[in-house]
Amino acid sequence: MSRSDASNRGDAGNIPIAVMKPPLAQAADVSQTGRRLRTLGALAGIIGPVLLAAYFTVPALVNWPYAAESAGQLTAYATAHRPLFYVGGWLQATGALLSIVFLLVLLQFSGARGTLAGSAVVTGCAVLLSVVVVEASLLEVVPVAAANGDQATVATAFDLINRVFVRIYPLAPAPLVFAGIGFALSGTTVLPRVFARTAVLISGLFLIAGLAAVFTTAGLIFAGVMSVAEAIWIPAAAIAFARTTARTRI
Repeated sequence: MSRSDASNRGDAGNIPIAVMKPPLAQAADVSQTGRRLRTLGALAGIIGPVLLAAYFTVPALVNWPYAAESAGQLTAYATAHRPLFYVGGWLQATGALLSIVFLLVLLQFSGARGTLAGSAVVTGCAVLLSVVVVEASLLEVVPVAAANGDQATVATAFDLINRVFVRIYPLAPAPLVFAGIGFALSGTTVLPRVFARTAVLISGLFLIAGLAAVFTTAGLIFAGVMSVAEAIWIPAAAIAFARTTARTRI
């Protein structure tokens, strides 16, 4: 062997060589990643609505002041139930965030992320999270204002929480999210077809409830009923998604 050959071999030995995995090994990695994403998405879709259910249920157990009361009474209530507002804000924001994560995972596996329906889901989720975070912030404001004796801020925050945001949610975020995810799931095997159809139906009913809630108390009650329907749809879809994951190889 010549010196030049040895030199060439020595130089080649210093060059890092990429280790290529066999195609089957690469497919196995993709499969494991997809299954983990499915599992985490399903868990988010179950835990999120549970947190939101706790957020809506707990105040009813401690005589939450829905009716118009004086600023002094609201301040006294906020002072006596200070932890309720902090925990409530966390439950609402975290529950909504986890629910959104599940919806985005569904969108990812539907393959419709780049479509109009996918854009509707992403936009709706952004608007929904913005509304929820603002409302959660108002919950946090109440005990702080009460501790400082600012009764006007306490009364204003209560009014926004009880009367305003409950009307905004069914007007824009909810219809947009459910219409988008319903059309995104149509024609796919990500979930049984009934979920796509009911999502579109829920979207239409939310829109009707939102319009009615602007003018009547009955519409406000209808919006609350639709929120319950939403709280049932998301975990039911998450459970169906988890069952599909258990028997599907990606």
